[in-house]
Amino acid sequence: MHILWINNKASLKGGAEQYIYNTVDALNDKNFTSSLLYDPNDETENKFFDKFHQAYPIVTVYDQIQEINPDIIYIHQLDDYDTYKEILKTNKPVVRFYHDHKLFCLREHKYTTITQTTCTRKVGLGCYSCLGFIKKDDSMLGVSLNSMSKLKELQHVNRDLTHFIVGSDYMKSHLALHEFDHNKISVNPLYSSSAFKSSKDTDFTSSKELLFVGQLINGKGLDSLLKSMTKVDDNYKLTVVGSGKQEEYFKHYSKELQLGSRVNFVGKVTQSQLQKYYKRAYCLVVPSRAPETFNLTGIEAQKVGLPVIATDVGGISQWLDDGVNGFLVKPNDIKDLYTKINNLIDDKLLHKKICFNIANEKYYDLDQDNHINKLIDIFENQIGEYHV
Repeated sequence: MHILWINNKASLKGGAEQYIYNTVDALNDKNFTSSLLYDPNDETENKFFDKFHQAYPIVTVYDQIQEINPDIIYIHQLDDYDTYKEILKTNKPVVRFYHDHKLFCLREHKYTTITQTTCTRKVGLGCYSCLGFIKKDDSMLGVSLNSMSKLKELQHVNRDLTHFIVGSDYMKSHLALHEFDHNKISVNPLYSSSAFKSSKDTDFTSSKELLFVGQLINGKGLDSLLKSMTKVDDNYKLTVVGSGKQEEYFKHYSKELQLGSRVNFVGKVTQSQLQKYYKRAYCLVVPSRAPETFNLTGIEAQKVGLPVIATDVGGISQWLDDGVNGFLVKPNDIKDLYTKINNLIDDKLLHKKICFNIANEKYYDLDQDNHINKLIDIFENQIGEYHV
């Protein structure tokens, strides 16, 4: 099978791109052929191209697809309406994976601007009341206005694709809410990299380090966690792994809360380094207010054996069983968050029980082979149906 991957970026800086890189690598081991079309004006990285049999910048996409002649097209991050129309003209089965909410929110993040409340509503005129049409950018004014008509146009052309893949039941229901054909949506949960390995010798209970891993942006809710830290046992520190647009704000906010040396911002790290942070933590905290489409960091932590405390938003409850392999909390609820953290700190037997559950039970089938095999089945079915 020859798969043509289409994605704006050709680098390893984003979660979608990391998924593409790892999945192409796994498909190479099964003797599949993978080609790539990417936006030459977006980020590129030589290492990213190594896994593909051929890679080209998008120029005249219809002619390029005819020349490459793939069996199936697999789209990830792509926002240009005209490019979609050209792809649909090629008479090839076209599958898309939805990694985020860009197609379902004017702000792209699914939480309100003023109250920062998690949003699960269908895109509509109500989005203007939360100032969702205003987007920060690098222009002279610092902002641009998002168009509802443009978003609706992109939704319309996406509905014409052959099939849709999402990582969670939450995202399936969200696509269906936006009038995507329910019968054309497959849920294929994401998987953690083979770089993350469990170790039954790790004693998480002895640690006094809480861990946050993610982009330093408002949607990830780090401000809620920092505020919660003022009510958490003073003997416990917080390590923040990641970078992002609000990094300086969060550092300043940490100082404002007088957390001092209790919070350590370490920036972005490699996967091997991240494994070490997981193994020396007491628990991972995922305080997101934006509904997570799946949340891979939680799965990485669970694979290592680490308990997770996370907000009950989006697809998180798909893999986090409250009270069994971690705890769910309400988004933006500072008291609920620090109470759950302190309960886990105070009750070492509970912590050990959760670590035991993670190590000895498989609550969700999230390994790479299962994902790849299901992906192949989806591709084969779409190719077969398309040529009937």
